[in-house]
Amino acid sequence: MKLKAIVLAVALAAAGPLAAQDLVLGLTHAKTGRYAGVGIGTEVAVDIAVAEINAAGGVNGKKLRIEKFDTGSEAKNAQVAAQKFTQDARALGIVGPFSSQEAQVAFAAGERLEIVQVPNAASAPGLTKDRNWAFRVTEDEGKQFGRLLKTLETKGGVSGKTAAVMYPSDEFVGKALAGWMPSLLEKSGWKLVIPAEGFATNATDLSPHITKLKGNTPAVVAFAGLPEGAIKVMKEVRRQGHNSVLIGSQIFADPDIAKVLGPDGEGAIFVSWYWWDLNDRTRAFEKKFLDEAGKRGINKTGAHHVDASAYDIVYAYADAMRRAKVTGDPAKLKEERAAIRESLRTVELDGVTGKVCFDKDRDSELPAYIIQIKGGKRTLLDSHAPDSCK
Repeated sequence: MKLKAIVLAVALAAAGPLAAQDLVLGLTHAKTGRYAGVGIGTEVAVDIAVAEINAAGGVNGKKLRIEKFDTGSEAKNAQVAAQKFTQDARALGIVGPFSSQEAQVAFAAGERLEIVQVPNAASAPGLTKDRNWAFRVTEDEGKQFGRLLKTLETKGGVSGKTAAVMYPSDEFVGKALAGWMPSLLEKSGWKLVIPAEGFATNATDLSPHITKLKGNTPAVVAFAGLPEGAIKVMKEVRRQGHNSVLIGSQIFADPDIAKVLGPDGEGAIFVSWYWWDLNDRTRAFEKKFLDEAGKRGINKTGAHHVDASAYDIVYAYADAMRRAKVTGDPAKLKEERAAIRESLRTVELDGVTGKVCFDKDRDSELPAYIIQIKGGKRTLLDSHAPDSCK
C-alpha cells in the first residue's frame, strides 16, 4: 500500500506542474456529420493560430493547448462537450460550438457551468442575448442578407424584383432563415412569385417544387441552406429552363461553391464576413490555411469565413488572457474563467475578419462582403462596413 501511495504521489507531482504549464482551451467543432463540408476547416484554422501564438512565446509565459471534441454535427453532443471541457479538461474557455442549433443547447449548459463559449459559425439572430457567458465572432444572418439586398439595388445585374425562396424544411438553420427571408425581400420591394418552398434535405427529386415556378420565372432564387442543397435546387432550376440568379445568405458562402455549382452557379451572389484578398493579413492567413489544409488531405478552394472566425477567436482568447493575467493555476480556475469573460468584453483586435470586438450582447460586429461568381471564380462585388460595437 505504501509503495502504491508513493507511486501515486510521484505521478501527481509530475502531472501537476505539467498541467499548470498549459493554458487549455476546448474546441467544439463539427468535423463529421451534416456540417462537415463547412466545418472541416475549423480545426485547421485553430491549430494555425495556436502554433503562431506559441511560437511567439505563448500567453503570459505559458503555452496554449487545445482539447478537441467533434460533435458529429449533433446539438446534444455540444452540451456533452461543454461539460467535458469544463469538468474533465478543466479548460479556461471554449472555441465553439459550431452551428446555431448546437449553440442553443450548449449556451444553456455554459451558463450553468460558468464557462465562456465563442462559436465561429452560429449566426442565427439573437443567440447570445440575455446570456452571460456566450460570445460570438459571427454576424447576424438577417443583417447580412439585408446588406446583400442593398447591393442588388445598384449592382449585380439582376433584372426585375421578383423572387422565390427555397429551403431545406428539416434543417434548423434553413427553417429559421426561411422564416424571415420572405419578409426581408418584401420590405425591400421584391415580389414573391410563390410562397417559401421547403423540401427534405435527402430529397433526390426536386422537380415538383421547381415546377411551381412554371410560367413565372423569378429574377432571383434565394436559398436558405447549406451548399449541398443549393446545388440540387439550381440543377433543377436550370433543367426546367429558368435563368434565375441564385442569391443567398452566409450559410452557403463556401469558397468551394463556384466549383461545386459549376455552370449552374454562374452569376450567383452571396454574402460573407471574410474576404481573402482584402489585405496582407488576410492573404497571409489564406496561404497558411490552404497549405496546412493540403497537408491534411483537405482540398479547399479557400478559407471559409467560419475558418477565419475560428482563427480570430483563438487570438481574442489570447488577448483576453494576457490582459487578465491568467496563470492556468488549477486552484484559480473558476476565478480565471470569470476574468477571461470580463476581459473579452473589451477586446479590440485586428483580425482577419476585421476589427474583433463585442457589443452589449457579446456579439461581434463584422463587415459584409458581397461575392459574385463570374467565370467560375469568386469575385468581390461590394462590401458593407460593420456596425459599431459601442
